[in-house]
Amino acid sequence: MWSLIVELWKDYAGTGMMLAVFLVSVIYLLITEKRKDIRILFVYMPLVVIFLFLCPICAKIIYSLAGDEIYYRVLWLLPMVPAVCYAAVSALQGLKGKAKGIAGIAVACVIMLSGDYVYDNLYYSKAENPYHVPQAVVDICDVIAVEGREVMAAFPVELLQYVRQYDATICMPYGREITVERWQNVNYLYDAMIEEKADAELIVTRAREYPCHFIILSEDREIDGSFEEYGYREFGRMDGYVIYEDTTVTREV
Repeated sequence: MWSLIVELWKDYAGTGMMLAVFLVSVIYLLITEKRKDIRILFVYMPLVVIFLFLCPICAKIIYSLAGDEIYYRVLWLLPMVPAVCYAAVSALQGLKGKAKGIAGIAVACVIMLSGDYVYDNLYYSKAENPYHVPQAVVDICDVIAVEGREVMAAFPVELLQYVRQYDATICMPYGREITVERWQNVNYLYDAMIEEKADAELIVTRAREYPCHFIILSEDREIDGSFEEYGYREFGRMDGYVIYEDTTVTREV
């Protein structure tokens, strides 16, 4: 249990610099802060949270009740940003003239250097539209949506997490949770959709169990068979995707 706690702590700390700044801020406020409410919020509460997180007994109880997916979130209770900011402002108030400005710049630099440039992360990219989802999702959802009712559509895996962020009336037979292996969810339509070579008959058979009004596949997917053979028609092409509509399932209001 202790090794798991240490591993989660290291993952949360990252480079460790920002966590060090936070702990220095807590110690500074412990020594200098006189207001009881501030001490409770920025000193006592963080220390209690850290103690509980590092306590194997507490960890074992939470693990048994909620599982390992939840335990690291205990650290979200730490008021890192407000505590650091309050401590910095409190310390700067005791300075005057140029010293205050120089110290303020120094504190800002320490905070900036303690973090990481998040936009160099592999999972960040420049937004294509005001909705902050791939433009393909916007275009496909707009064209298959029916005002006043829900529509069921099977999307390729790369679009799953965005669809219902944009349009909640577009339902899916599987969602983002199917891509998280440790959750061990099973969906046979999804399994068919991610095969290297799409089996039209298998996908159609499983899609009609829901039933799906639409099946969306990448234009470069190799397909074994033809969707048209099983009552589908090509509804449209856009942004590198083909939309197949099941003509046996109505989507009218």
